[in-house]
Amino acid sequence: MLGATSGSPNQERRINASVYLAHLTAADGAWLNQILPTLQHGIRARADAVRIEDVVLRHRRGRLGIADAMDATAELLRPFATAGATLEHRNQWFIAEDDDDDDADEAPVARRLTDLIKASEDDLLVNARVAIDAAADDSGAAVIYWAILALTSS
Repeated sequence: MLGATSGSPNQERRINASVYLAHLTAADGAWLNQILPTLQHGIRARADAVRIEDVVLRHRRGRLGIADAMDATAELLRPFATAGATLEHRNQWFIAEDDDDDDADEAPVARRLTDLIKASEDDLLVNARVAIDAAADDSGAAVIYWAILALTSS
């Protein structure tokens, strides 16, 4: 949801949004790595204006081990960090495993991600939430916002 406050002239206008990025691939990370620096022109988002959280990854067993999947996820999300976003720490990421298929309490997001990787040709799929709470004049955060909107529309 995008919103800007209005009212008294002393109130700061802000951009508040939460966007769920589903099924990010290595190709998406490569695209972000090209587009974000080009659009930002060296202007990073202000501290804590953009947060990448609720990271869930699913890797194809036999082709990618857990450690490699974690490293690949970090590389996929690195363009956000380079652009000024705060990344959730790796120890908070959720790894969807084949063994989880039998777990009745498994999160629906992890279950859908598991099904998608089985049907996909990609060895890694990543879901994440991007939370933006930035001043309206934070052009670095605005660039990240427009890039994630482009990712969700493709």
